[in-house]
This record gives sequence, C-alpha cells and structure tokens, in this order.
Amino acid sequence: MNNHFFEQKDCGLQAFWSSTPQFKTARVSAHLVLPLTTPENAALYALVLNMISRATREYPDYTQFGKRLAELYGASVQPGVTRVGDNQILTLAAAGIANPYAFGGEDVQQALSEMLESILFTPLCDENGLFPEDGFLQEQRQLLETLDAEYNDKATYAMQRCVQTMFAGEPAGVPRIGTREAILNATREGVKAAWEYAVKHAQICQFTIGDGADDRFAQQLIKRLGMRDAVSIETKRHTASGDVKRVTEEMPVVQSKLVMGFAIGTTPEERLAAKLMSVVLGGTPSSKLFMNVREKQSLCYYCAARHDTPKNVMFVQSGVETKDLDRTEEAILKELNDMKKGNITDDEILFAKLAMCNSYNAVADSAASMETWYLSGMLQGKLHTPEEYAERIMNITKDEIVSAAERVTLDTVYKLKGAAK
Repeated sequence: MNNHFFEQKDCGLQAFWSSTPQFKTARVSAHLVLPLTTPENAALYALVLNMISRATREYPDYTQFGKRLAELYGASVQPGVTRVGDNQILTLAAAGIANPYAFGGEDVQQALSEMLESILFTPLCDENGLFPEDGFLQEQRQLLETLDAEYNDKATYAMQRCVQTMFAGEPAGVPRIGTREAILNATREGVKAAWEYAVKHAQICQFTIGDGADDRFAQQLIKRLGMRDAVSIETKRHTASGDVKRVTEEMPVVQSKLVMGFAIGTTPEERLAAKLMSVVLGGTPSSKLFMNVREKQSLCYYCAARHDTPKNVMFVQSGVETKDLDRTEEAILKELNDMKKGNITDDEILFAKLAMCNSYNAVADSAASMETWYLSGMLQGKLHTPEEYAERIMNITKDEIVSAAERVTLDTVYKLKGAAK
C-alpha cells in the first residue's frame, strides 16, 4: 500500500492518497471542515451540502446527473454531515471502478474528481443567483425528516440529549444539522451565503484511495482555491464543571435509556491509555459493563462505553427497564470505581488490547475506513498509522489504565424514562 500525505497551508488543504491494487474501486472525497457556532449556521451548512449535491451547471437535473454516473460504470456520489469535536464536517464522496478495470480505458478517477469539483464550485443556481426554490424546499423537508428519524430512534435521541447537555455553551453542543426551528427559518439567501463562505474559508481534507490513485484532484483544488484565509478547526478538550448535570425526560417508551457522560483529565499524550481504559470498562463482550452489569446482574439490555477522543470524554449508553434506571447507574459507577482501585484482571486488559488491535488491523480493509482513520488524524494535527497505534496499545501497562480511570469524573446523566402509555 503506497500512502502519501501533504498539506498546503496557504489554501487550507490537507490531502491523502493511497494507491493499492487491494481496492478495485476508486474513492474520491472532499471534507469541508467548519467550526460549529450556532444551530442556525449548522442548519445552513447542512442544507448547502444537500443543495450542491443535487445538480450542477454541467448536470442541471437528476436525469443528466444520474446518466453521467451510469456512464461511469454505475458510480455514486454521496453527501454526509457529521460532528467531530467542535467542528461540523461536510463530506462529498464519489466512488466508482478503479481505472485499471475500466473496459474502455476511461479515466474514471479523473471524471469523479471533475464531478466533485463541479459540485463544490459550480452548483446549479436560478436566474437570481440562488439555489432553485423547488430543490431548496425539498432538501429543507428532508432535513426535517432526518431530525424526526433521529428523534424516533430513542438510543440516538438519548445520546444527542446527553451530548447537548454535557457540552452546553461549547461548540460541540450545537446539533450537527441544527434544530427544527433553525431549519424552518433558513432561507435561500442564507444558504447561498453559507456556500460562498464555506468555499472561501473551510478547511478541506481531500482523499483519493484505490488502484492507481494519485494527487490530481488535490492539485485541481489547489489551483481552484488559490491563497485564502481558512478557519481554525481546533477542538477544546472538555473539563468537568463540578456539579453533575442531570436531565430526566419521560416518554411512552417500552425501554428506558440511560446515558452517562464522563470527563477525563488525562493529557493528549495519554489518550491511548484513556481509550484502552474505556474499552476495558465497556468496549467488548468481555468488558466489565457487559459481563457484570448486563450478564451477571441482568440490569440492562445493553451497556457500552465509548471514548470521544477529540473532546477527551467517555459516554456510557444503556437500555434498561424503567425500574432499574437508578440501580444501573449505581452499578456502572461501581465498575468504574473498581478500576480506580486497580481491580482489573490481566485477561480483561489482554482482551481489550486484542479487540483494539483487531479494529486497527481492519482499517485497511476498506477505502472508507482508511479515510475515516486518516481524517481523524488530520483533524487532530497528528497522522499515525493503525500499525503504530496497535504497537503502542500492546505496551500500555495496568498502572497507566488505572491512572486514566482515576481521572474520570462523572459530568452528565441523561435518563429517558419510560412512562405509562
């Protein structure tokens, strides 16, 4: 696998490409990274991404757009909006057959790159210079439907509510696609202005991965962007506020939800130890939460811990019977306190390390997972290979895990309590 990376600071671009015969497809993508500020701006940027990926001046409707993708052996273009740390990530990704496997010798990678460039810089506008009204109304409605779907998925909803409560007053507390009110109040003029700002000021992380991949799209972007003032995308690590924030909501649901947010007072150099600590606690079927809270005590349907690296926090999510909400919270805290006391077996550590190494070894199994891995490194300002992390994980000691656990502080508790229908 032939990996390359370079950064062009004067235009706010980081680029990664990997040429490998392992993938018979080509994946070309661009991630526009913008600081989260307000729900209104988050909604506008989410609408921008959906609007520009509908059509371009070159392909002004779905029919022509789809026809061109079909000509490229059934290629696809997918938009996506995520939150990483204090930033909103607007992703445009195109995937198609790799050049060596095109029957007619077509340069599919270049065609996909040109299509993404057209989407980003020459979207379809009407005679007034605005995005077409029918498309705007449709994307506005679909974004509202996305909010409805997330609300109806109670595990997702509970996690979002805990995040918003824990990070209240911080950029990470802003919903990734804004609020219902912000989406409803968005205008075509606002969306157009947001697109113009994003193109001029977003940090851009660009990827090309596949057999024969090269840096041509990155070079195209450098010429297109020129010198510009790109925004800073640093994420501030979260610190415990002191008093535990508690929110309880009641809804007519069968299964209650418990989400607990913890601040971790470790240094950036200790983040792998903090991550391993969270896996020992609740990241595998052999973890303390799974074995002791779920299996032995039968207190919950699921119970898992997840480490949020950019913010240096940990979340524990559980699905429980309403009557067991308080007992489950107590049981989770007991397992964490046991770790602080050093009550961790060698097997628990080994199984957690092997699980993490297995996930690192799987990064190279797909272009999308490689992209996710190196995008995370770009956003944190440090690129490491999965192999480097796997080696470091295996060398972390029990004392380092205990030390990380000792600096974990309960910050937020969100309960979605099932009520009688």
